Amino acid sequence: MRGLAAVLLALTAPVAVEAKEIAAASYVEPTDAYGHGALEDGEYAGLRIDYDDGSHNVIRFDGAVFEDTAPRLHDFDDDGTPEVVAVLSGFRVGAMVQLFDVDGEWARPVGQTRPIGQRHRWLAIAGIADFDGDGRDDVAYVDRPHLARTLRLVTVELSADGARLTPYAALGGLSNHQLGTPDIEGGVRDCAGRPPAVLTANADWTQVMETVWRDGALVATPVAPFRGPQSFAPHLACD
Repeated sequence: MRGLAAVLLALTAPVAVEAKEIAAASYVEPTDAYGHGALEDGEYAGLRIDYDDGSHNVIRFDGAVFEDTAPRLHDFDDDGTPEVVAVLSGFRVGAMVQLFDVDGEWARPVGQTRPIGQRHRWLAIAGIADFDGDGRDDVAYVDRPHLARTLRLVTVELSADGARLTPYAALGGLSNHQLGTPDIEGGVRDCAGRPPAVLTANADWTQVMETVWRDGALVATPVAPFRGPQSFAPHLACD
């Protein structure tokens, strides 16, 4: 994918002598180079990774920006250390979910979803959980929340060769972001003894929708009228 070769810059720390772990991540260097504006103040040139030894590096891409609210840390392989999930938007190929993990001394991209295929087409991550109960955690995101309005689930599998993000479910008529606003709304409720649920709005933002994996498919149910971002809070809390 020409133009999306990772360039690791701003390596600010000395060489580590022991294996380091990811401690935090943040988007840095706001930019208008991509000029989409789907997410208010949501385009960045760099992803900063902080490590438990006090060092950090910044990952940048030639021909792409990070288009997101914040990177997410999650331990997909249960090794006690998190990986980083981000949304990357290529100037020619559009948005994708990208996974980063430590390889050697620094974090690097290890896997991604297939790009949407067109610039200025975005996706918004809803959350991470084991939605289908197979023991592997999945990323839930809404593909083009202003256009296609399709909830998608992808399973993440890590190996020595990198990460595989495999799509396995999709359901239309759902959205978690309103064009130009700063926040992704809704989220994931993951409570002990209950299947994880994705909370979004319906396509026209009149209902709060709860979507779960049931009998081999995603099933969405309206649970309340949508009357602003606060409408999601009661349905995200564990009883």
